[in-house]
Formats: sequence, C-alpha cells, structure tokens
Amino acid sequence: MKKSFLINDLIWIGFAAVVCYGGLRLGFGSFQQPHAGFMPFLSGLVLGLLAFFDLVSGLVTRWKGERTDQEIWGNIHWGKILLTLAVLSVYTAFFTIVGFTLSTILLLLFLFRVMEPKPWWEVLISSLICTLVFYVGFKIGLDSQLPRGFLGF
Repeated sequence: MKKSFLINDLIWIGFAAVVCYGGLRLGFGSFQQPHAGFMPFLSGLVLGLLAFFDLVSGLVTRWKGERTDQEIWGNIHWGKILLTLAVLSVYTAFFTIVGFTLSTILLLLFLFRVMEPKPWWEVLISSLICTLVFYVGFKIGLDSQLPRGFLGF
C-alpha cells in the first residue's frame, strides 16, 4: 500500500471538511435563493466525495498498478506550466482594458497553439467558437456585464 496516496487522500478529505464548514458558517440559503456559503459548501462536498472514493478505491486495490512518483512527475513540462501561469496573469491584468472578446480570443489562441500545437486554421476557428460560446453563456444566458475594452467590443 502506498502510504503517500493514503495521506494525500486524507489531506484532501480534511481540506474538503474545512471548506464545507466554512460554507455552512457563511450560510447555505436555499436552491432558489443561495447565500454566500452555497457554492463553497457544494465545492467542498464534491471535493470530499472525490477524495473519499479515491481513498476507498485505493484501499480496495491496495494501490496496485499505480505509477511511481518518478513516472508521475518526470514528464512534466515545467516551462509550459510557468508560461501558462504568466499568460493567465497577463490576461487577468489586461482583461478590463482589452475587453472580454479580444482578450479571450488571444488567450485561447495561445493555449490551443502552445499547449498542444495544432494547425493555425484549427486554432483560430476553435478560439472564435469558444469565445462565442462563452459570450453567449455569460452575456446572454447569465446577463453578466463583460468589459468592452478600448476597441468597443
């Protein structure tokens, strides 16, 4: 049995319990009128259930066939991760200045092209479609106020 997997699951279950407790302290409300603690409670509940199921699965199988830490962490491209974090920071900083539409298209162009290189036409079409779906979902579906940016869109 992998002791590190057991400890990991227990830590996540503990963290989920803290999040659920915090959500309850903020007030749950109802499904029709949720209060501030509604989403934290549900998020903590989902996290706790996933960690619990992973724990039970691991205990039943005794974590047989699990990959070693070297196999898990050895093939990670840290440069791409750091670059993505930097680009997400820039996206956040310039979101209100550039506007939702243009900044989201540029972010998705970067993510689709750099993270998993695809042909430019595919990247461009995917970025435009995703941005349109996000716009319809947030602006029309949820009636959110999205920043227009300096170009007016």
